[in-house]
Amino acid sequence: MKTNNHALSGYLIFIGGIQWFIGLLAAESWYPGYSSRIDYVSELGLGPTAVLYNASVFLLGAFIVAGAYVFLSAGEGRIFPVLLSITGIGAMGVGIFSGYMQPMHSIFTLIAIMFGSFAAMASYKHQKKPMAYISLILGLMVFIASIVFLPYLGLPTGSTETFLGMAKGSLERWAIYPILAWCMSFGSYLVGSANNNPAQS
Repeated sequence: MKTNNHALSGYLIFIGGIQWFIGLLAAESWYPGYSSRIDYVSELGLGPTAVLYNASVFLLGAFIVAGAYVFLSAGEGRIFPVLLSITGIGAMGVGIFSGYMQPMHSIFTLIAIMFGSFAAMASYKHQKKPMAYISLILGLMVFIASIVFLPYLGLPTGSTETFLGMAKGSLERWAIYPILAWCMSFGSYLVGSANNNPAQS
């Protein structure tokens, strides 16, 4: 049943990523005066798009946790699915605890981003090259961007202060978007590899 589990896990992770991407784009469009360059991503969970954004990021986490559980049942080790599960729990926490609910919101955000980078790097051993390299690079990008983002923590809403030529909204997306890209690419990889190896099901 390995192949079936891989396919289902891939579908879950991919769906989680794509629905959050669509929800994020919609929220950015419907939030009056919102600037993806200046404003934090989580500010979308505070205003008129709060229900949409918070529900979408919670679903991202739920789909990731479900995908991790299914992957774990394939019996290919525990480290990667555990890291993936913690990533999903972090995202669910972001959806539950909005930006007004500190420090819980920041804690879950940090968990989601950092463990997302670890999960992407740990997925290296579960893929063939070159996809293994791509996942490793995406994970490293998230980790590095997260460290670089530290000077932005605590800046007030609407702050236009820049660091390395980027405002806080832009650099935060450097730490988030690679995880999103990895979710969709890794999910697609699992589905594709399962369909190419039906004899293992």
